[in-house]
Amino acid sequence: MKRLTEKQQKILDYIAEFTREQEIAPTVHELASHFGIKSSTMFIHLRTLQRKNCLVRNSKARSIKLLSPDGKPEKISKRCNNAVAIPVIENFKPEMIADPAAYGSKKIFISRENGQYSSGSRFFAVKADDKLVELGILPGDLLLVAAIPGCGKENSLVMVEINNKAWIGLLKELPDGTKVLNFANKDIPPVKIPVNGPQIIGTVVAVHRYF
Repeated sequence: MKRLTEKQQKILDYIAEFTREQEIAPTVHELASHFGIKSSTMFIHLRTLQRKNCLVRNSKARSIKLLSPDGKPEKISKRCNNAVAIPVIENFKPEMIADPAAYGSKKIFISRENGQYSSGSRFFAVKADDKLVELGILPGDLLLVAAIPGCGKENSLVMVEINNKAWIGLLKELPDGTKVLNFANKDIPPVKIPVNGPQIIGTVVAVHRYF
């Protein structure tokens, strides 16, 4: 196999990651969108990778198959029956909670442990930012949220809608009964949870991290 450029290796890595998570190959449009380039430019990259015997594809959608070192197409591994697909929302908006179809097609697969993900609640994953670093949650970690509106225990990590924006932090109740959202990042002041209107969207039940 001829030497790969850094960009070509990133494309192959993303195709492999996407295929493992989705159990289908990405389309050329999805690849181009992920890397922020035109579809015509992605076609050029894919043709180059074909010449380098890294992948094969045809004119059909989702026909990309990576080639193993022996030149044979790599097989897509099947998920075990004990796994559940959780949609990943990259640009979450509070109004999405009422429309699961808006979540998109990207998913991660999580082992179903003790029936945790079969309670009938809706689950989705969002990427963490830098507000929770002091809790050991790093930017880019995936937070699995159980969409149980209005529920949340003291000190639990919850997603709250405030001023039409989703916030994730620790739920606290002040002596006067006012609920606030605290952040592990001490530079960010607590945010008061409004009494009226949409409040708690759901509770964070797990953190998923890629190594």
